[in-house]
Amino acid sequence: MKRWFLSLLPILVFAGFLALMQWLSGMPVTWLWLKAIVVFLATTAVVRLLPWDGWIFKVRGGSVLYWLSLFALFVRHFAAILFTEGRRALTAHALAAPNRYGPGAFRSLAWAVASLFSRSLARAERFYAAQLVRGIGE
Repeated sequence: MKRWFLSLLPILVFAGFLALMQWLSGMPVTWLWLKAIVVFLATTAVVRLLPWDGWIFKVRGGSVLYWLSLFALFVRHFAAILFTEGRRALTAHALAAPNRYGPGAFRSLAWAVASLFSRSLARAERFYAAQLVRGIGE
């Protein structure tokens, strides 16, 4: 249960920043922050509660539900990859620069995040090239 609350923390911070930015800009604070939280909770419930293995093979190929489920599986797969790569990059950063606030700490963190994005981009390009070769890509 604690793990679930920890996974909710980033979206709560994001929603708080949305409301804060609207308030600071002089706009009336809308319900956008609440919509972001509700969409996150609904998506999380769907991803965690649906038995992906059971129904994915029963969907008729070429239907709208097939393409939506295929897209959802791709997003799920790449979100897991991004999470794993992020953990790996930040663990390497923590081992390489043990002093978080000393000289060069921010630059080291910037390089770790930049390497995360470049590796993710390279992986996405390889995936797209593989889909193109198979005739699935556009």
